[in-house]
Amino acid sequence: MLVAYVDESYDRERYYVAAAIATLDQWDAVTERMTGVRRRTAVEHGTDPAIEFHGHELMGGAGSWRSLRGRHREAAGISLAVLRAALDCGVRYVLCGVDTAQLKARSHDPRTPHAVAFGHVLEQIDRYTGACGDGEQAIVVADEIATQAEHQRAFAGYQEFGTPGSQSSRLRNISSPINFACSRFADGLQVVDLAVSVHYRRERVRNPHPAARRTLAQQWAAIAPAVVHRETWPTDGGADDSDEEERRPR
Repeated sequence: MLVAYVDESYDRERYYVAAAIATLDQWDAVTERMTGVRRRTAVEHGTDPAIEFHGHELMGGAGSWRSLRGRHREAAGISLAVLRAALDCGVRYVLCGVDTAQLKARSHDPRTPHAVAFGHVLEQIDRYTGACGDGEQAIVVADEIATQAEHQRAFAGYQEFGTPGSQSSRLRNISSPINFACSRFADGLQVVDLAVSVHYRRERVRNPHPAARRTLAQQWAAIAPAVVHRETWPTDGGADDSDEEERRPR
């Protein structure tokens, strides 16, 4: 059984939805590593031993991470420890985005950017799971959102009639229903939050500071080897980093 955790990051022009996928045993190993990072961080920085790894707050020294305000090197080291733990344990990523303006220009398409990106992520989770063979199934766990009932209905429609578009899928490799959870209590949601935050900043933020660019490059280096699909619709022509044979769960 695979578990795919899903989260998002966006601005007015781009909407990104990402999934972090691994087996139950791999997620258990990730949790063990993250618990160790929390313990070290609590000792070194006085943070809550059960603190949530939230990308925006961690890198900005905000919220529960306010003790790291202005301490960019330390914050980067913590995020890298989590991302490298996920990489070492075999987590794989799907990164899907939508060009919001181009979607709005398609007057015949009433879907929101989130709905489109979420649908693309579900297609890729289904594809990746199917490539694992042996009747493998994936459980999808998304961060709690106000419109989750709407997305449950959309998912049910996809499984009955197929997803929209030329590569329609009925998502037979994904177990119903989609699950929604609080990120504070789900390490997988925290991993994908960090990953999609890095992907967003790499795609959308142009920071002139050399140290910030080096940090982002290091963070991306802890994610890139595990990316099995990366695409922004419709701007990049379907760039696909997939290699199911080499990157399927071990």
